[in-house]
Amino acid sequence: MIFGMINPPTTFEHASDGPGKLSGAIFAAAAASSPLPPLLEAELGVPCDTALVDQSGRPLGPRALRTRARILEATVSLLNEKSMRDLRVIDIARCTGSSPATFYQYFKDITDVVLELSTEISEYTPEMIELIHGDWSGRAGHERGVRLVNLVTDNWDRYKAILRVRNNAADEGDPAFREVRLKSMLPMVTAFAEVIVASHSASSAKGSEDSEFVGGDIRPLSGAMLMFTALEGMAIHHGIFEKRYGPMGEGREALVETIATMLQSTLTAKH
Repeated sequence: MIFGMINPPTTFEHASDGPGKLSGAIFAAAAASSPLPPLLEAELGVPCDTALVDQSGRPLGPRALRTRARILEATVSLLNEKSMRDLRVIDIARCTGSSPATFYQYFKDITDVVLELSTEISEYTPEMIELIHGDWSGRAGHERGVRLVNLVTDNWDRYKAILRVRNNAADEGDPAFREVRLKSMLPMVTAFAEVIVASHSASSAKGSEDSEFVGGDIRPLSGAMLMFTALEGMAIHHGIFEKRYGPMGEGREALVETIATMLQSTLTAKH
């Protein structure tokens, strides 16, 4: 089946003072987006704490849940072959061996089923959040970065059919897809920002000042967004990049090494 359950954390502790004081906006947004929607159950496509209903409001039994899951799986498969604009209900019906009428028992239209998948697929996993909140110093910190970059990239490779459609729809201004994308990215952005705050606070407590100018301040939210964007860009484009530049020694391994180094540098910066 298509997905395993992920239960993302919904609360975040954060520093409230110090040289890198976080804006309250991101935490307000994170709170507003909680609890984040869980992924589909592995067998039936059922959120663990939500009773699913059909378009008429009737609760779904085991057989109906399996049919719904097949529709979701078929949509993922077909989106690997064509865009959301080109996807038709009849395509999904044929893929599942059912009829368009069956599709409309569970979803209003193509956008509805794709939005459902986008809601249930997460940009991150709890393991990624745990890695971000770890110690980024020294060689172990760099290895942490390599692990994180690979996890993000593998997650994108697994769900790229839906994540690509979600991002495209969000970039085109669709408010529902924009909201889903924001909710998905907030936990990683928040975690990065918290680590930057902690790094700044630790540096301030030690009273360390460099005699040589090494650049301006890394603001928590700006730094967090840049790191998230770098990770997402790597995940989206690594295949094309590797195909073109791999023969020159600039394939995925080089990308991972470089981004891991950038992450470590940013997350251990003293100002």
